Amino acid sequence: MTLSFRRAACLLALLLPLPATAGSTLASIPLNTPDGKPAQFARLQGKITVVNFWATWCAPCRIEMPLLSAEAKRLAARGVRFVGIALDQPAQVQGYLKQTPVSYPIVLADGDGIELMRTLGNQAGGLPFTVILNEQGQPVKRILGLLDEKSLQLALPLR
Repeated sequence: MTLSFRRAACLLALLLPLPATAGSTLASIPLNTPDGKPAQFARLQGKITVVNFWATWCAPCRIEMPLLSAEAKRLAARGVRFVGIALDQPAQVQGYLKQTPVSYPIVLADGDGIELMRTLGNQAGGLPFTVILNEQGQPVKRILGLLDEKSLQLALPLR
């Protein structure tokens, strides 16, 4: 009974409206690169942006990262930007990225990552979690769980 209640709560959370201020919320959170340098989300605004929350210990996250990397390369000419937000320790992220480099920037959300995901509509706190922002920084789609190429393409607001 509890599992079905949790599943229903997760599905309900995915149907709720997204906060209209996601772009400004992301811009206000202190982010760092895996090597500890400050990062600015604001430089990605004005573009369709795919924001992917992940962690090195998350098996589905590790599976989808090569797809996200390939799509980031493919869609760059169309103005689509990707950013990964790791909910992990810098050393683990650095080690993982040495083994599996990606073509898009990765930042760490320090201790604010879970709260940031909740603000963006992921009440369950599950990973991977992807939010697609339009050019105005407003969320147009969120996807909880493993992405595939078709789901990502259908979710993007491309003309």
